[in-house]
Amino acid sequence: MYWFSLNQASLEESGFDICWARLHVFGYDVYCSQEMSSFSDFSELLMEPLQLARGDELFYQEFVNILHALQVVQFFHWKASEYQTSKVDIEAGKVMSLSHSQREKISRLKSFFVKDGRLAERVFHSVTNGVNEYHAFDWANFSAAVTAWGDFIGKLHKEILVSLPYWRTHQSIFSAFHLAGFEI
Repeated sequence: MYWFSLNQASLEESGFDICWARLHVFGYDVYCSQEMSSFSDFSELLMEPLQLARGDELFYQEFVNILHALQVVQFFHWKASEYQTSKVDIEAGKVMSLSHSQREKISRLKSFFVKDGRLAERVFHSVTNGVNEYHAFDWANFSAAVTAWGDFIGKLHKEILVSLPYWRTHQSIFSAFHLAGFEI
Protein backbone atom coordinates (compact mmCIF):
# COMPACT_ATOMS: atom_id res chain seq x y z
CA MET A 1 0.00 0.00 0.00
CA TYR A 2 1.21 3.48 -0.87
CA TRP A 3 0.04 5.78 1.94
CA PHE A 4 0.33 9.57 1.87
CA SER A 5 -0.16 11.86 4.84
CA LEU A 6 1.06 15.39 5.43
CA ASN A 7 1.98 14.71 9.04
CA GLN A 8 3.21 11.11 8.84
CA ALA A 9 0.04 10.00 10.63
CA SER A 10 -0.97 6.39 10.91
CA LEU A 11 -3.69 4.83 8.78
CA GLU A 12 -6.29 5.53 11.43
CA GLU A 13 -5.64 9.28 11.56
CA SER A 14 -5.48 10.97 8.16
CA GLY A 15 -4.18 10.75 4.64
CA PHE A 16 -4.98 8.36 1.83
CA ASP A 17 -3.83 5.43 -0.25
CA ILE A 18 -2.25 7.03 -3.32
CA CYS A 19 -3.71 4.62 -5.90
CA TRP A 20 -7.20 4.80 -4.42
CA ALA A 21 -7.02 8.60 -4.17
CA ARG A 22 -5.94 8.97 -7.79
CA LEU A 23 -8.90 6.88 -8.89
CA HIS A 24 -11.14 8.94 -6.60
CA VAL A 25 -10.09 12.28 -8.10
CA PHE A 26 -10.68 10.88 -11.59
CA GLY A 27 -14.25 10.13 -10.46
CA TYR A 28 -14.04 6.37 -9.89
CA ASP A 29 -14.84 4.24 -6.89
CA VAL A 30 -13.36 0.83 -6.18
CA TYR A 31 -15.49 -2.23 -5.50
CA CYS A 32 -13.95 -5.40 -4.07
CA SER A 33 -16.18 -8.44 -3.80
CA GLN A 34 -13.99 -9.91 -1.07
CA GLU A 35 -14.74 -9.01 2.53
CA MET A 36 -12.27 -6.95 4.54
CA SER A 37 -12.71 -9.35 7.44
CA SER A 38 -10.89 -12.07 5.49
CA PHE A 39 -7.64 -10.05 5.57
CA SER A 40 -5.38 -9.48 8.56
CA ASP A 41 -3.85 -6.48 6.76
CA PHE A 42 -6.49 -4.49 4.88
CA SER A 43 -3.91 -3.18 2.43
CA GLU A 44 -3.71 -6.73 1.01
CA LEU A 45 -7.24 -6.18 -0.26
CA LEU A 46 -5.89 -3.74 -2.85
CA MET A 47 -3.79 -6.50 -4.37
CA GLU A 48 -6.91 -8.59 -5.00
CA PRO A 49 -9.20 -8.46 -8.06
CA LEU A 50 -11.55 -5.48 -8.08
CA GLN A 51 -14.00 -3.56 -10.22
CA LEU A 52 -14.53 0.13 -10.88
CA ALA A 53 -17.71 2.05 -10.21
CA ARG A 54 -18.74 5.54 -11.20
CA GLY A 55 -21.84 7.18 -9.88
CA ASP A 56 -24.41 4.43 -9.40
CA GLU A 57 -22.90 2.11 -12.00
CA LEU A 58 -20.50 -0.81 -11.72
CA PHE A 59 -18.29 -1.73 -14.68
CA TYR A 60 -18.25 -5.47 -15.40
CA GLN A 61 -14.49 -5.70 -16.02
CA GLU A 62 -12.48 -7.21 -13.20
CA PHE A 63 -8.99 -5.76 -12.81
CA VAL A 64 -6.11 -7.78 -11.38
CA ASN A 65 -5.55 -5.25 -8.58
CA ILE A 66 -5.70 -1.52 -7.88
CA LEU A 67 -2.48 -0.83 -9.81
CA HIS A 68 -3.93 -2.46 -12.91
CA ALA A 69 -7.14 -0.42 -12.58
CA LEU A 70 -5.17 2.80 -12.12
CA GLN A 71 -3.00 2.11 -15.19
CA VAL A 72 -6.10 1.60 -17.34
CA VAL A 73 -7.82 4.73 -15.98
CA GLN A 74 -4.70 6.84 -16.59
CA PHE A 75 -4.39 5.39 -20.12
CA PHE A 76 -8.05 6.22 -20.78
CA HIS A 77 -7.61 9.81 -19.67
CA TRP A 78 -4.30 10.11 -21.55
CA LYS A 79 -6.00 8.99 -24.76
CA ALA A 80 -9.39 10.60 -23.99
CA SER A 81 -9.58 12.64 -27.19
CA GLU A 82 -9.33 9.46 -29.27
CA TYR A 83 -12.30 7.89 -27.50
CA GLN A 84 -14.51 10.97 -27.49
CA THR A 85 -14.80 10.88 -31.28
CA SER A 86 -15.26 7.11 -31.56
CA LYS A 87 -18.68 5.56 -31.70
CA VAL A 88 -18.49 2.43 -29.58
CA ASP A 89 -21.44 0.44 -28.30
CA ILE A 90 -21.22 -1.44 -25.04
CA GLU A 91 -22.77 -4.87 -24.67
CA ALA A 92 -25.70 -5.28 -22.34
CA GLY A 93 -24.63 -6.45 -18.88
CA LYS A 94 -21.19 -4.83 -19.00
CA VAL A 95 -22.40 -1.98 -16.81
CA MET A 96 -24.72 -2.74 -13.92
CA SER A 97 -26.52 -0.60 -11.40
CA LEU A 98 -24.95 -0.76 -7.97
CA SER A 99 -27.00 -2.46 -5.32
CA HIS A 100 -27.49 -0.87 -1.92
CA SER A 101 -25.06 -3.36 -0.32
CA GLN A 102 -22.42 -2.69 -3.02
CA ARG A 103 -22.69 1.09 -2.44
CA GLU A 104 -22.30 0.54 1.31
CA LYS A 105 -19.23 -1.63 0.78
CA ILE A 106 -17.67 0.98 -1.52
CA SER A 107 -18.34 3.64 1.10
CA ARG A 108 -16.75 1.54 3.89
CA LEU A 109 -13.69 0.81 1.79
CA LYS A 110 -13.34 4.44 0.72
CA SER A 111 -13.55 5.62 4.32
CA PHE A 112 -10.67 3.30 5.17
CA PHE A 113 -8.42 4.08 2.20
CA VAL A 114 -9.21 7.78 1.74
CA LYS A 115 -9.25 9.37 5.18
CA ASP A 116 -8.87 12.89 3.78
CA GLY A 117 -10.60 13.30 0.42
CA ARG A 118 -9.97 17.05 0.29
CA LEU A 119 -6.23 16.48 0.73
CA ALA A 120 -6.29 13.92 -2.08
CA GLU A 121 -8.06 16.38 -4.36
CA ARG A 122 -5.54 19.12 -3.52
CA VAL A 123 -2.55 16.83 -4.08
CA PHE A 124 -3.83 15.42 -7.39
CA HIS A 125 -5.62 18.52 -8.69
CA SER A 126 -3.07 19.03 -11.46
CA VAL A 127 -3.50 15.42 -12.58
CA THR A 128 -7.20 15.84 -13.23
CA ASN A 129 -7.37 19.57 -13.90
CA GLY A 130 -9.72 19.92 -16.85
CA VAL A 131 -10.17 16.17 -17.44
CA ASN A 132 -13.90 16.12 -16.73
CA GLU A 133 -14.43 19.23 -18.83
CA TYR A 134 -12.43 17.74 -21.68
CA HIS A 135 -14.76 14.85 -22.37
CA ALA A 136 -18.05 13.45 -21.22
CA PHE A 137 -17.60 10.09 -19.55
CA ASP A 138 -19.03 7.06 -21.31
CA TRP A 139 -18.58 3.43 -20.23
CA ALA A 140 -18.50 2.31 -23.88
CA ASN A 141 -15.48 4.52 -24.55
CA PHE A 142 -13.88 3.31 -21.33
CA SER A 143 -14.45 -0.30 -22.39
CA ALA A 144 -12.74 0.43 -25.71
CA ALA A 145 -9.84 1.98 -23.78
CA VAL A 146 -9.49 -1.19 -21.68
CA THR A 147 -9.03 -3.19 -24.89
CA ALA A 148 -6.66 -0.60 -26.35
CA TRP A 149 -4.62 -0.57 -23.14
CA GLY A 150 -4.17 -4.36 -23.42
CA ASP A 151 -2.96 -3.94 -27.01
CA PHE A 152 -0.63 -1.10 -25.98
CA ILE A 153 0.90 -3.14 -23.14
CA GLY A 154 1.28 -6.14 -25.45
CA LYS A 155 3.21 -3.98 -27.91
CA LEU A 156 5.46 -2.63 -25.14
CA HIS A 157 6.06 -6.17 -23.88
CA LYS A 158 7.19 -7.28 -27.34
CA GLU A 159 9.51 -4.27 -27.63
CA ILE A 160 11.11 -5.11 -24.31
CA LEU A 161 11.62 -8.74 -25.33
CA VAL A 162 13.25 -7.65 -28.60
CA SER A 163 15.50 -5.24 -26.65
CA LEU A 164 16.75 -7.81 -24.12
CA PRO A 165 19.60 -9.13 -26.31
CA TYR A 166 20.86 -5.53 -26.67
CA TRP A 167 20.72 -5.16 -22.91
CA ARG A 168 22.89 -8.21 -22.44
CA THR A 169 25.42 -7.01 -24.99
CA HIS A 170 25.39 -3.23 -24.56
CA GLN A 171 23.66 -2.75 -21.19
CA SER A 172 21.08 -0.66 -22.98
CA ILE A 173 17.55 -1.52 -24.02
CA PHE A 174 17.91 0.41 -27.26
CA SER A 175 19.11 -1.37 -30.35
CA ALA A 176 22.08 -0.14 -32.34
CA PHE A 177 19.58 1.04 -35.00
CA HIS A 178 17.79 3.25 -32.48
CA LEU A 179 21.08 4.69 -31.27
CA ALA A 180 22.11 5.51 -34.83
CA GLY A 181 18.76 7.22 -35.46
CA PHE A 182 17.24 4.47 -37.63
CA GLU A 183 13.90 2.85 -36.98
CA ILE A 184 13.63 -0.92 -37.03
